[in-house]
Amino acid sequence: MLRLLKNAQVYTPQSIGQKDILLAGGKIVEINDSIQVTGVEVDVLDRSNTIVMPGIVDRHVHITGGGGEGGFASSTPEVQLSHVVESGITTVVGLLGTNDVGRTPKNLLAKTKALREEGLNAYMLTGGYGYPSNTITGEVREDLLFIEEVLGLKLAIEDHRSSYITSEELKRLASYVRVSSMLAKKKGFIHLHMGSGKGHYEQLYRILEETDLPISLFSPTHVNRTAGLLEASVEFAKRGGLVDITSNVGMKGEGKSLTPAESLLHLLDQGVKIDQITVSSDANGSLPVFNDDGQLTGMKVAGFQPTLKALRSLIKDERISVEDAIKPFTTNPAQGLGLKERGHFKQGSYADLLVLNEEDLSISDVLINGTSFVHKGEIVRKGMFE
Repeated sequence: MLRLLKNAQVYTPQSIGQKDILLAGGKIVEINDSIQVTGVEVDVLDRSNTIVMPGIVDRHVHITGGGGEGGFASSTPEVQLSHVVESGITTVVGLLGTNDVGRTPKNLLAKTKALREEGLNAYMLTGGYGYPSNTITGEVREDLLFIEEVLGLKLAIEDHRSSYITSEELKRLASYVRVSSMLAKKKGFIHLHMGSGKGHYEQLYRILEETDLPISLFSPTHVNRTAGLLEASVEFAKRGGLVDITSNVGMKGEGKSLTPAESLLHLLDQGVKIDQITVSSDANGSLPVFNDDGQLTGMKVAGFQPTLKALRSLIKDERISVEDAIKPFTTNPAQGLGLKERGHFKQGSYADLLVLNEEDLSISDVLINGTSFVHKGEIVRKGMFE
């Protein structure tokens, strides 16, 4: 059936004013000032007083769960489809965390395929915290080359839970990721969990100085974990790197305490371009608390809602333009992942749309490839066992 959204303020992410949007076959057929359809059945949705924007692209989700730092019972649960879509997310990238042995890339691939069957745009990263990287085929290169859903590699550095990979090992791994991704026509990158270590980007800078590898090959996340890391990330971004803020983390330390939105503003104030910043949730991962002796003292489970909260805060509280505010949640992560057809839209694009009520930026509708998952604020499509 044809679906027609009328009278919405449209951001592609660029503002194009009040428009009608006609959807069919999972794509956007037409965007125009006024669209009238006759002679065929059409589902007309008057979306006056709403904002239509690309669906959120969440590049860091523990779709099979995370955690485990407090024993087997502390592993967090798998993601449910409704929890994703009710937060305006239309594309996810699944990955592993601390426990990349009990939960494997094979489990991750199966869950990725399951979410795809349920209608979500889902991808994954191979590897995890450990080195040598745990993979599906036994080789990082083969995972990237032969498995469509695999976009890159996950690795942890500067963290007491990491494998303390040497620079020579990281060089070799990076070259494998680069070449295999080129062969597979993928963007190719190493998604780096950044811990609280004092070295920050020193190891990466040495590798970049000693090789011809591009900075785009290294993609740090959790950059708002500490004040020191956030400050170090300014230089990394100015060198051309893409830095990822975690919406479930509030930056603390060194006399500062910043929300994710405030961390993003701090980067902008320091001269980082908006196009160099992404925001992801780390949803369904654990939020462990360690004391000064490295002992686990508490744990929570990260959710999806803080991402939407950060977006609202940028627009409502910090008064950033809607055009700029939505980029770190949509266009920027899609480009960083190499998903050229996601994170933005135009006539002929896939219909991944998030519709927000103008007054409070609450969710009205979520459509993925033209299919409605949230309608007038109500979830209308759930996972098989929900």
